[in-house]
Amino acid sequence: MYKLFVSDFDGTLINSEEAIPLSTMVEIDRIRKLGVKFCIATGRILKSILDYNRDFPFLDYIIACDGAYVYDVVHHKVLSKKALGGSIIKKIKKLYHDKDIYFCTVQELNLCSKNTVYCEQNDKNITFDEFYQKNRNDIYKIEVHFKTQKERDSAYDEIHELGINANVVKMKEGKKDFLLEIVASDVNKAKGLERVCKAIHISLDEVVCVGDNEDDLPIFLSTGFSAAVANGSKKLKQVASIQTSSNETKGVEKVMKKLF
Repeated sequence: MYKLFVSDFDGTLINSEEAIPLSTMVEIDRIRKLGVKFCIATGRILKSILDYNRDFPFLDYIIACDGAYVYDVVHHKVLSKKALGGSIIKKIKKLYHDKDIYFCTVQELNLCSKNTVYCEQNDKNITFDEFYQKNRNDIYKIEVHFKTQKERDSAYDEIHELGINANVVKMKEGKKDFLLEIVASDVNKAKGLERVCKAIHISLDEVVCVGDNEDDLPIFLSTGFSAAVANGSKKLKQVASIQTSSNETKGVEKVMKKLF
């Protein structure tokens, strides 16, 4: 019997309108009443996911920022957190100063363009130095955006050649936006999941996961059962236990109905 259901968010649980279908919410509620915990594992910041939980509570755990921040929603408790070091933040800012860079804290997705940072929470612009002094110990993920895949892949190679001690994942957002997601070196979604499993005293074999992209690979390779949505990456489908329908046609919901 599976005891924990883990879903990616963008491209998996939510559709193109950034909504969770009502029937899927009902299905999540059903399996939770059976005793199955529900967890989101995502690249998004914590606040972004908690906002979805506000009106119709459906979450037990959140693995945010690709595993850098793990949160127990029911008990309002941080299970683990691992921020990026100041030296990595400065190196990435220096290397890609001409790109759009997002610095992710728990509460904000902060866009840095050239030397100005837009702080979403305060709706104002400040210099990068001001932002860094205030937030250097609370940045859990960096996203660097590129216009072409070639440019993104070259940057990926460059970061490794320079020996920057971080975990870097290639991602794609939409049709024209290629990005690198950068977290601390020992951080990924699977490590975050291990922390959740420890908290509820279960093994990884008792976990079901659903995802769409390559940042979900660590979880797919470690859990008892995995399902790739139809709109997911080819590499993820190759390692998945099954393939389900897309995020537009309630793929996560269909996995729940199949297994529970």
